[in-house]
Order: sequence, then C-alpha cells, then structure tokens
Amino acid sequence: MAIRLNKGVVLREVDGQAVLVGTGRDAAYWRINGTALLMLKQLLDGGKVGEVIDAVTQAHDIDRDRVKADVDQLVGALVESRLIVADSMD
Repeated sequence: MAIRLNKGVVLREVDGQAVLVGTGRDAAYWRINGTALLMLKQLLDGGKVGEVIDAVTQAHDIDRDRVKADVDQLVGALVESRLIVADSMD
C-alpha cells in the first residue's frame, strides 16, 4: 500500500506519540499513539504492509491478524479524514 500525507497536512512527533493536523477546508486533527506512529511512519517511508506487521509484532506481543486489522483501520480512518492519500490497498 502506498500512502502519502495529503497536501497541507503536518505530522509532528511529541513524546513518542504524534499529531496530524490538516489545514484548509478539510481541516482535521488526529493524535496517535506510538504503535500507530510506527505503522504510519513505515508506510510513509514506502514500507509494505507485511513489513509493518513484522515490525509491530517484533516490538509488541500482538497477533499478526490483529496488527493487519489495525493497519487497515488506521489507514482507512486517516483516508476518510483526508489526512493521507492511499494509492492502493493490499
């Protein structure tokens, strides 16, 4: 899945968490925890979903199916909020 921040969106890390702020007509604000930040940063850097799942399951004791569902939910919610653009879902 290829994603990128939407135009006018700013991502700032604060104490192991992050905020995403959209500007303009579609302004939105999201605060995400460290695990979601790990997922998002890897995807923004061009990582594949499988690589993101591997990284999260290595960092935390979480089931792979749960992590996959969390990645899908995070991306879907950020797309719906118009904070990111996803070129494809896999």
